Amino acid sequence: MNSQHKRYKPALLAERLQSGIPLIERPYAGLARELDCDEETVLTLTNGLIRDGYIRSFGAFVDFERLGYEGLLCGIIVPKEQIPLIVSRLDCPEITHNYIRDHQVNLWLTAVLERAAKPRFMGRIRSCGFPFVALATKARLKLRPVFCFNPVCELPEPEPVNACLPSQNNEAPAVLSETAIAALDALQCGFPVTQKPFEPAARATGLTVPELLELLGELKAIRVLRRIGASLHHVRVGYSANALAAWLTPEKNDAALANSASFPWVSHCYIRDIIESTLPFEWPYTLYTMLHAPDSASLDARLKAMHDALSPQDSVVLPTVRELKKTRPVLKS
Repeated sequence: MNSQHKRYKPALLAERLQSGIPLIERPYAGLARELDCDEETVLTLTNGLIRDGYIRSFGAFVDFERLGYEGLLCGIIVPKEQIPLIVSRLDCPEITHNYIRDHQVNLWLTAVLERAAKPRFMGRIRSCGFPFVALATKARLKLRPVFCFNPVCELPEPEPVNACLPSQNNEAPAVLSETAIAALDALQCGFPVTQKPFEPAARATGLTVPELLELLGELKAIRVLRRIGASLHHVRVGYSANALAAWLTPEKNDAALANSASFPWVSHCYIRDIIESTLPFEWPYTLYTMLHAPDSASLDARLKAMHDALSPQDSVVLPTVRELKKTRPVLKS
């Protein structure tokens, strides 16, 4: 193994871990074969990436839409001095992300809710007493937050459109057994970095490791389990400029919708409908994309490339000022 290969091995491993580990008894040995190294090296490097803060979380990623949950995006106009109070008042497990953004509508949060919990959650939003807009997910076009180390500033070519993830909103929710829920619960946070990492979850659910792996394969086949893998800290690995961009495109412009999800710097792409707004101005945007770049100049270039491709009737850019909360929803048994 040459010195350059050794130097970039942690970056290669971090990028590979985001896509999901193999569902085999010794997944790190499987990764070692892919990366042309040994299992102990993969274990050591993975622990180092966690210790040094490059990996934000590591575990099972569940598609909550397939289980009948609903995602909401809310933007609130909050006076700067009152943001800490409102954030504290609103904080609950259903809120997975919370950001301050550079816009009049400055506090933005996402929530993942069981449908029965939606009225209570909206009551919490209203009780803050500030103007807001609440948007429900109509369709998910892309959910692929995969980051490379040391991103270059040049604009890469758009990905093929078939890389987009279609929404499954019209499907009946998947119904899980108690064993399946317990297995996912055991695997969602703090996935072990050991030679046989599935053993603790197998013991917790009363299964053998082969039985657990078979169950996980079934959950992946019905798209409840997206992957077991790592989520990187995007700022830590070099994406210091990030923004939520909202677009108003012609309603039937399928090409524009496909283009919006095809750009590799877009990690999230949703069509959303307003369910309630008390904003003192119109908020017409229906297409929402999350963009990432190494610096503000390259972010501007990427926004321009998207604007040229989408030809929107209107758009608004909401740069990230500060991340207040970023977690994953957790399925509890």
